[in-house]
Amino acid sequence: MTKRLADRSAGLLERRTSRRGFLSRAALVASAFAVAPIRYLVRPVSAWAAIGPGGCPAGSRCRDGYTEFCCSIHHGENSCPSGSYVGGWWKCTHYGGSRLCSGTNVRYYLDCNLKPGHSAGGCHCANGSCGQRRVACNVFRYGQCNTQIGGVTAIVCRVVTCVNPASIPFYNCNATYMTDNATCGHEAGCLKESHARIVGKSPGA
Repeated sequence: MTKRLADRSAGLLERRTSRRGFLSRAALVASAFAVAPIRYLVRPVSAWAAIGPGGCPAGSRCRDGYTEFCCSIHHGENSCPSGSYVGGWWKCTHYGGSRLCSGTNVRYYLDCNLKPGHSAGGCHCANGSCGQRRVACNVFRYGQCNTQIGGVTAIVCRVVTCVNPASIPFYNCNATYMTDNATCGHEAGCLKESHARIVGKSPGA
């Protein structure tokens, strides 16, 4: 039965994609079968979602317990994806990197929690890679933002800003202070100073 399903899926993909695209998808599906064969066959999730932290080796980034940056999974945008909202924030007081917020040496991280009733495809590694952090795995909420939304849901991804989120009206956050300097070393190639406007840093700030 598994062979028949695989052959049928391969035929459909080959008709709809280029050979190069087909091969990349076939490799992804093979990985999903290897990591979580039953889950991939019987649940309506994508192959990306089937590759979760449990399928990655110890020491990989997807198993470090933290959530991926939104810009890594949201078309390079340092903002919450559709179906999520800012649920809380904390401060890194000693950022020493060269990317976004290098001029202030502090960062504010905001969690984008799932909106009630929405899904991010289940707990999985960002972009199907053990080398990226997890998506929709950590069910937690600091709770300083959008308090009109009740409950605690999974964190989809994280946004970074260089100024206190409580000073940015559209985030709808209060000033209750939290800190976690263990996250100061977290980085992503898509966190660039060109994203400053998106995260609420006004010119000259």
